[in-house]
Amino acid sequence: MPTTIRGPFSVFFNMIGIKKSKMHPNLCTYCESNFAKIMKQKQIPVSTTILFADIRGYTDLSQQIEAVKLNELLHHFYDRCSAAVWERDGIVNKFIGDAVLAIFNFPLIREEHVQNAVSAAVQLQKDCRHMKEEIGLSDVHTLGVGIGIHTGESYIGEVGTTYKDFTAIGPVVNLTSRLQGAAGIGEIMVTEEVFNHVKDQYPDAQKRTLTLKGINSPVNGYVIA
Repeated sequence: MPTTIRGPFSVFFNMIGIKKSKMHPNLCTYCESNFAKIMKQKQIPVSTTILFADIRGYTDLSQQIEAVKLNELLHHFYDRCSAAVWERDGIVNKFIGDAVLAIFNFPLIREEHVQNAVSAAVQLQKDCRHMKEEIGLSDVHTLGVGIGIHTGESYIGEVGTTYKDFTAIGPVVNLTSRLQGAAGIGEIMVTEEVFNHVKDQYPDAQKRTLTLKGINSPVNGYVIA
C-alpha cells in the first residue's frame, strides 16, 4: 500500500479518491470509505484491543489560558499519541476533543495486539511527561494524561447512513472509555483481560475494584503505571 499512497503512482490514486489515511501513514482511505462494499456488511466482529487516552485538567485549563496555548497543548498531545500508536501497528481512529481513541489488531492484524497497546500507552505517558514544560505550563499541577485499555470483541465498520463514520463500537469500547475516566494523572488503567497478558512485566501493579457509570458489574482494574 505505501507504493500506492506515496510512490510514483500516488498521483493517479489520489485523483480517484485513494489517499493516505489519517489513521495510519501506511494505510489508504479506500477500505475505511468503502467498508460495506468490500466486506458486504456494515460491521464485522473483530478481536481488538482498545486504548483511550485523555488530557486530565483540560476543561479547567481551557477557562484559564488563551486558545493559542490550548491548541498548542492539543497538537503536542495528538502528535505523541499518533507516534506511540503507529509505532506499534495500531490506528488512531478518532481525536475527540482532548481524548484519543486507538484500535489495535484491525486492519493491521497482530498476534501481540494486547501487548502492543500496553507498550504504546507506556510510551505515550513517557513522551507526555514533560509536555507541560515544553509549552510553558509547568505550574499547572492538575494537567496530565490518563489512559484506559481493554480487549475483546468489537464491531468495526461503518456507522450511520447520511453521515458515515468508520469506527469500533460495542461493550469493549464503552468499558474502555469508562476505564480511562477512572485513571488518574499519569496512570495507565487496564482490565483484568489485558493484565493477564502483561502481568509478568508489571508485578507491582495496583488492583482496584471500580464501579463505572453505565457498567452493571464492578470491574477489576489494574494500574500498571
